[in-house]
Amino acid sequence: MPAFTSSTLGRYTSKWLIGTGIFELALAAVFAVVGLVEPILTTGFLLTAAILGVTGAGLIWFGLRARRAAAEADRITSTGLAGTATVTGLTQTGMSLNDQPQIDMELLVSVPGRAVYAARRTEFVPLILLGRLSSGLPLPVKVDPADPARVIIDWSAPGSVGAPAALGASVGPSAAGAPASGESETLAQVQAALAASGLPAAAPYASAGQGDYTVDQLRTLVRASGIDGTATIDKLADTGEIVGDERLFTMQVTLHVPGQPDRQLQPSAAMVPIAVADRLAIGRTIPVKVAPDNPALVAFEWEALGIEGPSTLI
Repeated sequence: MPAFTSSTLGRYTSKWLIGTGIFELALAAVFAVVGLVEPILTTGFLLTAAILGVTGAGLIWFGLRARRAAAEADRITSTGLAGTATVTGLTQTGMSLNDQPQIDMELLVSVPGRAVYAARRTEFVPLILLGRLSSGLPLPVKVDPADPARVIIDWSAPGSVGAPAALGASVGPSAAGAPASGESETLAQVQAALAASGLPAAAPYASAGQGDYTVDQLRTLVRASGIDGTATIDKLADTGEIVGDERLFTMQVTLHVPGQPDRQLQPSAAMVPIAVADRLAIGRTIPVKVAPDNPALVAFEWEALGIEGPSTLI
Protein backbone atom coordinates (compact mmCIF):
# COMPACT_ATOMS: atom_id res chain seq x y z
CA MET A 1 0.00 0.00 0.00
CA PRO A 2 1.45 3.43 -0.94
CA ALA A 3 2.54 5.60 1.98
CA PHE A 4 0.13 8.31 3.07
CA THR A 5 1.24 11.83 2.06
CA SER A 6 -0.28 15.30 2.23
CA SER A 7 -1.52 14.83 -1.34
CA THR A 8 -3.18 11.42 -0.87
CA LEU A 9 -6.65 12.66 0.07
CA GLY A 10 -6.38 15.55 -2.40
CA ARG A 11 -5.79 13.14 -5.28
CA TYR A 12 -8.72 11.00 -4.14
CA THR A 13 -10.94 14.08 -3.84
CA SER A 14 -10.00 15.34 -7.31
CA LYS A 15 -10.82 12.00 -8.93
CA TRP A 16 -14.18 11.80 -7.15
CA LEU A 17 -15.16 15.39 -7.96
CA ILE A 18 -14.13 15.23 -11.61
CA GLY A 19 -15.80 11.84 -12.11
CA THR A 20 -19.03 13.00 -10.49
CA GLY A 21 -18.92 16.26 -12.46
CA ILE A 22 -18.61 14.41 -15.77
CA PHE A 23 -21.56 12.19 -14.81
CA GLU A 24 -23.64 15.30 -13.95
CA LEU A 25 -22.81 16.88 -17.33
CA ALA A 26 -23.75 13.68 -19.16
CA LEU A 27 -27.03 13.55 -17.28
CA ALA A 28 -27.63 17.21 -18.10
CA ALA A 29 -27.16 16.44 -21.80
CA VAL A 30 -29.73 13.63 -21.59
CA PHE A 31 -32.32 15.91 -19.95
CA ALA A 32 -31.64 18.66 -22.50
CA VAL A 33 -32.13 16.28 -25.46
CA VAL A 34 -35.34 14.83 -24.05
CA GLY A 35 -36.64 18.32 -23.25
CA LEU A 36 -36.03 19.49 -26.81
CA VAL A 37 -37.59 16.38 -28.37
CA GLU A 38 -40.71 16.37 -26.17
CA PRO A 39 -42.30 19.86 -26.10
CA ILE A 40 -44.50 19.00 -23.15
CA LEU A 41 -41.37 18.35 -21.08
CA THR A 42 -39.26 21.22 -22.40
CA THR A 43 -39.51 23.69 -19.52
CA GLY A 44 -38.94 21.25 -16.66
CA PHE A 45 -36.29 19.18 -18.38
CA LEU A 46 -34.28 22.16 -19.65
CA LEU A 47 -34.35 23.69 -16.16
CA THR A 48 -33.14 20.39 -14.70
CA ALA A 49 -30.45 20.16 -17.40
CA ALA A 50 -29.23 23.66 -16.53
CA ILE A 51 -29.03 22.84 -12.82
CA LEU A 52 -27.19 19.59 -13.52
CA GLY A 53 -24.85 21.33 -15.96
CA VAL A 54 -23.92 24.09 -13.52
CA THR A 55 -23.44 21.55 -10.73
CA GLY A 56 -21.27 19.31 -12.92
CA ALA A 57 -19.12 22.20 -14.10
CA GLY A 58 -18.65 23.36 -10.52
CA LEU A 59 -17.62 19.89 -9.37
CA ILE A 60 -15.07 19.61 -12.19
CA TRP A 61 -13.66 23.05 -11.32
CA PHE A 62 -13.23 22.09 -7.66
CA GLY A 63 -11.75 18.76 -8.75
CA LEU A 64 -9.14 20.48 -10.90
CA ARG A 65 -8.27 22.76 -8.00
CA ALA A 66 -7.83 19.75 -5.72
CA ARG A 67 -5.63 18.09 -8.35
CA ARG A 68 -3.43 21.19 -8.63
CA ALA A 69 -3.14 21.42 -4.84
CA ALA A 70 -2.14 17.74 -4.64
CA ALA A 71 0.48 18.23 -7.37
CA GLU A 72 1.85 21.26 -5.52
CA ALA A 73 2.06 19.25 -2.28
CA ASP A 74 3.96 16.51 -4.12
CA ARG A 75 6.34 19.09 -5.60
CA ILE A 76 7.16 20.61 -2.23
CA THR A 77 7.52 17.18 -0.62
CA SER A 78 10.01 16.19 -3.33
CA THR A 79 12.01 19.41 -3.65
CA GLY A 80 11.36 21.40 -0.46
CA LEU A 81 13.71 22.16 2.41
CA ALA A 82 13.56 19.60 5.22
CA GLY A 83 12.71 20.88 8.67
CA THR A 84 10.44 20.35 11.66
CA ALA A 85 7.31 22.09 12.89
CA THR A 86 5.86 22.27 16.39
CA VAL A 87 2.05 22.37 16.53
CA THR A 88 0.96 25.42 18.53
CA GLY A 89 -2.75 25.25 17.74
CA LEU A 90 -5.32 22.85 16.25
CA THR A 91 -8.84 23.56 14.99
CA GLN A 92 -11.29 21.28 13.21
CA THR A 93 -12.84 23.19 10.31
CA GLY A 94 -16.05 21.13 10.47
CA MET A 95 -15.41 19.56 7.07
CA SER A 96 -14.61 15.87 6.64
CA LEU A 97 -13.82 13.48 3.81
CA ASN A 98 -14.72 9.81 4.28
CA ASP A 99 -14.94 10.55 8.02
CA GLN A 100 -11.40 12.01 7.99
CA PRO A 101 -11.54 15.52 9.56
CA GLN A 102 -10.02 18.62 8.04
CA ILE A 103 -7.61 20.20 10.51
CA ASP A 104 -6.33 23.78 10.58
CA MET A 105 -2.84 23.68 12.13
CA GLU A 106 -0.88 26.59 13.57
CA LEU A 107 2.81 25.70 13.31
CA LEU A 108 6.15 26.98 14.53
CA VAL A 109 8.54 25.98 11.74
CA SER A 110 12.27 25.38 12.08
CA VAL A 111 14.50 24.97 9.00
CA PRO A 112 18.30 24.70 9.31
CA GLY A 113 19.96 28.03 8.62
CA ARG A 114 16.76 30.07 9.03
CA ALA A 115 15.04 31.76 11.95
CA VAL A 116 12.05 29.95 13.46
CA TYR A 117 8.76 31.33 12.11
CA ALA A 118 4.98 30.81 12.34
CA ALA A 119 2.93 29.23 9.54
CA ARG A 120 -0.45 27.55 8.96
CA ARG A 121 -1.41 24.35 7.20
CA THR A 122 -4.94 23.05 6.58
CA GLU A 123 -5.51 19.51 5.33
CA PHE A 124 -7.59 16.38 5.83
CA VAL A 125 -5.86 14.10 8.34
CA PRO A 126 -6.68 10.39 8.80
CA LEU A 127 -7.95 9.57 12.27
CA ILE A 128 -5.00 7.23 12.83
CA LEU A 129 -2.59 10.18 12.49
CA LEU A 130 -4.40 12.66 14.73
CA GLY A 131 -2.36 11.54 17.73
CA ARG A 132 0.78 12.82 16.01
CA LEU A 133 -0.65 16.33 15.99
CA SER A 134 -1.34 16.38 19.73
CA SER A 135 1.75 14.47 20.94
CA GLY A 136 3.66 17.66 21.73
CA LEU A 137 6.55 16.56 19.51
CA PRO A 138 7.55 18.29 16.25
CA LEU A 139 6.45 17.02 12.85
CA PRO A 140 8.78 16.51 9.88
CA VAL A 141 7.96 19.08 7.22
CA LYS A 142 9.06 20.26 3.78
CA VAL A 143 9.12 23.99 3.02
CA ASP A 144 8.91 25.67 -0.38
CA PRO A 145 12.28 27.49 -0.78
CA ALA A 146 10.58 30.28 -2.74
CA ASP A 147 7.72 30.74 -0.26
CA PRO A 148 8.42 29.65 3.35
CA ALA A 149 4.71 30.05 4.19
CA ARG A 150 4.00 26.99 2.03
CA VAL A 151 4.65 24.17 4.51
CA ILE A 152 3.82 20.52 3.85
CA ILE A 153 3.64 17.86 6.56
CA ASP A 154 6.00 15.09 5.45
CA TRP A 155 3.90 12.15 6.63
CA SER A 156 6.05 9.77 4.55
CA ALA A 157 9.28 10.66 6.39
CA PRO A 158 10.88 7.65 8.18
CA GLY A 159 9.30 7.16 11.59
CA SER A 160 6.78 9.95 11.12
CA VAL A 161 3.62 7.85 11.43
CA GLY A 162 2.91 7.20 15.09
CA ALA A 163 6.42 8.30 16.08
CA PRO A 164 7.98 11.62 17.03
CA ALA A 165 9.77 13.62 14.38
CA ALA A 166 12.32 14.96 16.79
CA LEU A 167 12.45 16.17 20.34
CA GLY A 168 11.40 19.78 20.75
CA ALA A 169 12.70 22.30 23.25
CA SER A 170 10.08 21.21 25.80
CA VAL A 171 11.55 17.72 26.07
CA GLY A 172 14.44 17.14 28.39
CA PRO A 173 17.37 15.13 27.17
CA SER A 174 20.56 16.29 25.67
CA ALA A 175 21.52 12.66 25.73
CA ALA A 176 19.69 9.47 24.91
CA GLY A 177 20.75 6.48 22.88
CA ALA A 178 19.75 3.90 20.29
CA PRO A 179 21.17 0.41 20.03
CA ALA A 180 23.66 -0.61 17.42
CA SER A 181 21.50 -3.69 16.87
CA GLY A 182 18.27 -5.21 18.14
CA GLU A 183 15.14 -3.45 19.33
CA SER A 184 15.51 0.14 20.47
CA GLU A 185 14.74 0.94 24.09
CA THR A 186 11.97 3.36 24.97
CA LEU A 187 12.49 6.66 26.75
CA ALA A 188 10.64 5.19 29.74
CA GLN A 189 13.27 2.43 29.99
CA VAL A 190 16.04 5.01 29.85
CA GLN A 191 14.34 7.04 32.59
CA ALA A 192 13.93 3.94 34.79
CA ALA A 193 17.60 3.00 34.38
CA LEU A 194 18.66 6.57 35.14
CA ALA A 195 16.54 6.64 38.29
CA ALA A 196 18.01 3.30 39.40
CA SER A 197 21.55 4.65 39.00
CA GLY A 198 20.95 7.56 41.34
CA LEU A 199 23.10 9.89 39.22
CA PRO A 200 21.69 13.35 38.41
CA ALA A 201 20.82 14.13 34.78
CA ALA A 202 18.05 15.69 32.72
CA ALA A 203 14.92 13.54 32.31
CA PRO A 204 14.73 11.81 28.88
CA TYR A 205 11.20 13.12 28.30
CA ALA A 206 8.85 15.78 29.59
CA SER A 207 5.46 14.03 29.71
CA ALA A 208 4.27 10.50 30.38
CA GLY A 209 2.83 10.19 26.87
CA GLN A 210 6.29 10.46 25.37
CA GLY A 211 7.70 7.54 27.34
CA ASP A 212 6.62 4.94 24.76
CA TYR A 213 8.70 6.53 22.00
CA THR A 214 11.90 4.71 21.18
CA VAL A 215 15.28 6.33 20.94
CA ASP A 216 15.69 4.75 17.51
CA GLN A 217 12.69 6.68 16.21
CA LEU A 218 14.22 9.93 17.41
CA ARG A 219 17.62 9.03 15.97
CA THR A 220 16.23 8.35 12.51
CA LEU A 221 14.62 11.75 12.23
CA VAL A 222 17.45 13.74 13.80
CA ARG A 223 19.80 12.17 11.27
CA ALA A 224 17.42 13.10 8.44
CA SER A 225 17.14 16.81 9.30
CA GLY A 226 19.99 17.46 11.72
CA ILE A 227 22.83 20.00 11.41
CA ASP A 228 26.41 18.70 11.17
CA GLY A 229 28.70 19.47 14.10
CA THR A 230 30.99 17.95 16.71
CA ALA A 231 30.79 17.49 20.49
CA THR A 232 33.61 17.31 23.02
CA ILE A 233 33.06 15.25 26.18
CA ASP A 234 33.59 17.45 29.27
CA LYS A 235 32.26 15.14 32.00
CA LEU A 236 31.58 11.40 31.95
CA ALA A 237 30.20 8.96 34.52
CA ASP A 238 29.29 5.28 34.09
CA THR A 239 26.04 4.45 35.91
CA GLY A 240 26.62 0.70 35.63
CA GLU A 241 23.12 0.26 34.16
CA ILE A 242 22.60 -1.65 30.89
CA VAL A 243 19.46 -1.29 28.72
CA GLY A 244 19.29 -3.57 25.68
CA ASP A 245 22.61 -3.32 23.84
CA GLU A 246 23.56 -0.02 25.48
CA ARG A 247 25.33 1.08 28.62
CA LEU A 248 23.94 4.09 30.45
CA PHE A 249 26.30 6.99 31.11
CA THR A 250 25.73 10.51 32.31
CA MET A 251 27.58 12.90 30.06
CA GLN A 252 28.17 16.60 29.64
CA VAL A 253 29.45 17.87 26.31
CA THR A 254 30.40 21.10 24.59
CA LEU A 255 28.68 21.40 21.23
CA HIS A 256 30.48 22.87 18.21
CA VAL A 257 28.31 23.85 15.23
CA PRO A 258 29.83 25.86 12.34
CA GLY A 259 28.65 29.46 12.40
CA GLN A 260 27.38 29.23 15.97
CA PRO A 261 29.10 29.89 19.32
CA ASP A 262 30.20 26.83 21.26
CA ARG A 263 27.58 25.70 23.76
CA GLN A 264 28.04 23.51 26.83
CA LEU A 265 24.98 21.33 27.35
CA GLN A 266 23.59 20.28 30.70
CA PRO A 267 24.56 16.84 32.11
CA SER A 268 22.22 14.25 30.64
CA ALA A 269 21.59 10.53 30.19
CA ALA A 270 23.55 8.94 27.34
CA MET A 271 22.88 5.42 26.03
CA VAL A 272 26.15 4.24 24.48
CA PRO A 273 26.61 1.01 22.46
CA ILE A 274 28.47 -1.47 24.62
CA ALA A 275 30.94 -2.05 21.76
CA VAL A 276 32.33 1.48 22.17
CA ALA A 277 31.64 2.20 25.83
CA ASP A 278 35.28 1.61 26.80
CA ARG A 279 36.45 4.12 24.18
CA LEU A 280 34.72 7.11 25.72
CA ALA A 281 36.99 9.59 27.46
CA ILE A 282 36.90 13.16 28.69
CA GLY A 283 38.22 15.46 25.99
CA ARG A 284 37.22 13.18 23.12
CA THR A 285 35.52 14.93 20.17
CA ILE A 286 32.98 13.03 18.05
CA PRO A 287 31.03 14.06 14.89
CA VAL A 288 27.32 14.67 15.58
CA LYS A 289 24.01 15.69 14.06
CA VAL A 290 22.07 18.36 15.98
CA ALA A 291 18.28 18.71 15.90
CA PRO A 292 17.58 22.11 14.25
CA ASP A 293 14.83 23.00 16.75
CA ASN A 294 16.61 21.73 19.87
CA PRO A 295 20.39 22.12 20.19
CA ALA A 296 20.27 19.87 23.26
CA LEU A 297 19.25 16.87 21.12
CA VAL A 298 22.32 15.36 19.46
CA ALA A 299 22.96 12.20 17.41
CA PHE A 300 26.52 10.93 17.91
CA GLU A 301 28.22 9.22 14.97
CA TRP A 302 29.57 6.31 16.98
CA GLU A 303 31.27 4.80 13.93
CA ALA A 304 33.89 7.52 14.44
CA LEU A 305 34.97 5.51 17.48
CA GLY A 306 35.65 2.49 15.33
CA ILE A 307 32.38 0.55 15.14
CA GLU A 308 30.25 0.01 12.06
CA GLY A 309 26.56 0.81 11.98
CA PRO A 310 24.22 3.78 12.32
CA SER A 311 24.73 6.75 14.59
CA THR A 312 22.99 6.72 17.94
CA LEU A 313 21.14 9.50 19.62
CA ILE A 314 22.40 11.20 22.73
